[in-house]
Amino acid sequence: MKYILLSFLLVNQPVYTDKDLCAEAARVINESYPEERAVCIPAPAVSFEQLEQENAFNNFYDLIIKLQNLPPKEVDKVEE
Repeated sequence: MKYILLSFLLVNQPVYTDKDLCAEAARVINESYPEERAVCIPAPAVSFEQLEQENAFNNFYDLIIKLQNLPPKEVDKVEE
């Protein structure tokens, strides 16, 4: 199981493959910055990065479909 290190000090929450590694990282943050807290939680089956990539792809795909369905503009029409 993977573990996510949650801390307000980090922009992206790192994912660790081992609970002990995550706990060690949390311990270092907690000792270095006593006013901040870091904790480890089990990661979901699908990572946040995978969801972000999937959402970006789906948004791009939806945009392509919408662009294909737009009526042609006057400059796009071929004169016969």
